[in-house]
Amino acid sequence: MNRIGMLGATSSMMKHAEKTNKGEKNMLKEEYEHLLKKSIKVAPDWLKKDVENMVNKEPHAGISYLISELHHTYTFSIRHILSASHLSSEWSQVSRERLNFIDNNIDVIVALFHEEKKNRQAN
Repeated sequence: MNRIGMLGATSSMMKHAEKTNKGEKNMLKEEYEHLLKKSIKVAPDWLKKDVENMVNKEPHAGISYLISELHHTYTFSIRHILSASHLSSEWSQVSRERLNFIDNNIDVIVALFHEEKKNRQAN
């Protein structure tokens, strides 16, 4: 399964788990957690780096702050204008792809956030 397929599958599994009975729910939850761990391993490096930097910058902030900052980083800004002035649409395309990834993989971002918080406390 490719990276995007694996990441998208976590959300659909959790939704499906809500509709099943308790015994099946536990099994699906274990599968979901296993899939989520795999998704964290294959998450893009830029996302891991952004989460790490934001947690280091604001160690007491919550997940809402992190997601808000991720959106703020990749929404239309001066970078788009400067990129356009240099006749390059690369940043615009990259930011659009990253925003799409962020919107479709909130559960992976939450897991990365908790993992980074755990790593900070261990150090």
